[in-house]
Amino acid sequence: MEKILDIKNWKRREPFQFYSNYDEPYWGIVSEIDCTFAFEKAKENNSSFFLYYLHKSTMAINKIEEFRYRIRDEQVVEFNKINAAPTLGREDETFGFSFIEYDENFNTFTENASIEIDRIKNTTGLSLNENSERLDVIHYSTLPWTKFTGLTHARNFKDKDSVPKIIFGKYYVVDGKKIMNVSLNAHHGLVDGLHAGKYFELFQKLMNE
Repeated sequence: MEKILDIKNWKRREPFQFYSNYDEPYWGIVSEIDCTFAFEKAKENNSSFFLYYLHKSTMAINKIEEFRYRIRDEQVVEFNKINAAPTLGREDETFGFSFIEYDENFNTFTENASIEIDRIKNTTGLSLNENSERLDVIHYSTLPWTKFTGLTHARNFKDKDSVPKIIFGKYYVVDGKKIMNVSLNAHHGLVDGLHAGKYFELFQKLMNE
């Protein structure tokens, strides 16, 4: 389900119109997530740590209204559910684009993810399909090989993009705690620093549960 916002009476009308005229309306931030408890929980349950934090991140995204906004045909659409669209790697060091339907139940989410993981492993190239252009997603990727403090994205300025992008880095240990850097980039006409702060706070809370 989705609904089209009444931009004329929307409290974000001016920021939306202001930043939508920018050549580059995206802004980004990198923050730290303590994943100590989540890592142990995933290990205890014999679950994929990647799928564990991907699920918690997508759960946090779905609970914050501004991250469910997308721009389509000059209109702002609010989706009732946002799914995960991570890049998935293969053994030959290539990757493919995937679509994982979000479900609040982790086991169901994992089942959905397993289907996509198998699909990517058994295809070549970018694995584009009918889901590749969906707006009701977060574009996810991981950099498990390195810790980062800043990150940029390849962007096609001919297309009006409004899908947020989240990248997870390699976890590292500080004072006995496992820390993971997370990069967030979003359209400034839809998402401000306040909303990014809400996401990181809620993501951390969910990782600690």
